[in-house]
Amino acid sequence: MRGAALWVLGASAAFLVTAAAFLLLANLGSEPTSDPIPQAVPSAPESVSPVLALELPEYRLERLERGPGQKLVLNVQNASEEELPVVNLTLVITSENTLRPRPRYYWAATENLAPGATTAVEFEIDLSPPPIPTESSLDPQESREILEIRATTPEGDSAVKTAVLAR
Repeated sequence: MRGAALWVLGASAAFLVTAAAFLLLANLGSEPTSDPIPQAVPSAPESVSPVLALELPEYRLERLERGPGQKLVLNVQNASEEELPVVNLTLVITSENTLRPRPRYYWAATENLAPGATTAVEFEIDLSPPPIPTESSLDPQESREILEIRATTPEGDSAVKTAVLAR
């Protein structure tokens, strides 16, 4: 018993000496810094409002049914004081079932959106259920679709809107 205790004590001492040596070597190669936590500097004024705004009213979502050929209309607003020559829109629809997400992608664009103007953009989407149900898929009555709409400009401005369609 005494031998085991001495062995544990010796192993602990060897570990502490080795750890101290590694810390010493690590500190030799680095320069000391005066400010270990960098301070964040805001890159833009706090009062900057978004350039783009997306609106997807609930009543439009409630009208959607399971099946192909559904029409989804959303509004894009130019909230800036300059005309936007192009606004690219991407709509991604995925299933809530992460085992079979079945993504569907749709694209649209608007041109020459005047300052403060709002335009309606229509997508024809497919909300039909998966063709082959599996044991791992959710009950079609309970599965939901997730819609993500992203609007971007060539200048780098963007807006995102997400909705979940309950069935």
